[in-house]
Amino acid sequence: MRHAALTVMLALFLSACGGSKIVREPPAPLPDFTPQAQIQELWSAGVGATVAKLPLRLVPYFDGNAIYAADARGRVSAISTDGGRRLWETNLNATVTGATGVGDGLVVVGTQKGQVIALNKEDGKQAWSATVTSTVMSPPVVLAGVVVVQTVDGKLSGLALADGKRLWVYERSEPALSLLGTSAPVVVDEFVLSGFASGKIVALNIKDGRLMWEFTVSHPRGRNEIERMVDVDAPLLIVRDTLYAASYQGKIVAVDMRAGGRLLWTRDASTFTGMDAGRGNIYLSDAKGHVLALDQATGASVWKQDKLHGRSLSAPTYIDGYVVVGDYQGYLHWLSAEDGRFVARYRVGSDAVTARALPGAQTLYVLNQGGSLAALAVRSR
Repeated sequence: MRHAALTVMLALFLSACGGSKIVREPPAPLPDFTPQAQIQELWSAGVGATVAKLPLRLVPYFDGNAIYAADARGRVSAISTDGGRRLWETNLNATVTGATGVGDGLVVVGTQKGQVIALNKEDGKQAWSATVTSTVMSPPVVLAGVVVVQTVDGKLSGLALADGKRLWVYERSEPALSLLGTSAPVVVDEFVLSGFASGKIVALNIKDGRLMWEFTVSHPRGRNEIERMVDVDAPLLIVRDTLYAASYQGKIVAVDMRAGGRLLWTRDASTFTGMDAGRGNIYLSDAKGHVLALDQATGASVWKQDKLHGRSLSAPTYIDGYVVVGDYQGYLHWLSAEDGRFVARYRVGSDAVTARALPGAQTLYVLNQGGSLAALAVRSR
């Protein structure tokens, strides 16, 4: 209960830990620039609001032909990428806090009460439901006959694809104070990789949950619990055999997965939203609202765009030579992947864009917190 209460207080920027306070800096005004491209909205569809009593980041899933999304009240939808046609919709009697995982014919979501609910991908009918140890705040991942779920109590659970029965549980101790959310598990071959509020990432065997190796992204430091927060909440990024991980108030690291987690490079950074890769760079939105481009091989700075300071940016998406981020007012900003200059801007609606946009074939799919899902394309001026 103490962990949950402090987590919520942090999310609301209230004081904690002996009078310390997180203060949100005022957002920068929208920057002026001369647009070099025009954004066209191809279609839009309503899939339900992604906010409830807790600020959530419900992430839709794109599989090439459809987008699978869930709202906070338990509505799960499948939307065709061809015109935004609704393929099916299912209403669950649950508060969804972790969405959306798709794989092996299933669409899987997690709930505030620790339910994991699997639906058939073709028609949305419930296949099974299972219970894990705590609230699920990130998308489950489905691969190799296993559904992997991370919960806010510092546990990873492996569930059987066929019926949701528990196969294994991996547990580690977590600090008393953390960001609201968890890392999203990633499966690569036989490994399950994920980050924790302690600043560590682990690699587990997907079949039995056995620890293969672990790596410390950042060590806690500071005079109080807020200053010592080093959560690895940003989803891990895999590029070939290299794992990129970043922490809040800590570092971004590049790790060789095939060499038992050998460190390739590290540099100071603070992020909790996510990263993307393209043109030989890693792109991230930091906690200040700056967009950074780092060289994949060395971690050297390529460019930084700081004119979106304080605008609560989403994780960046690389698509067709652009880096796209959303902000708290519902604007999407297209930056040149070459040098970070502004190229275009488009507003999906007045609600914040917190979930990373999904790249398709020359189309970007964006979901805002009001539940508006839009397909956008760049048109040259």
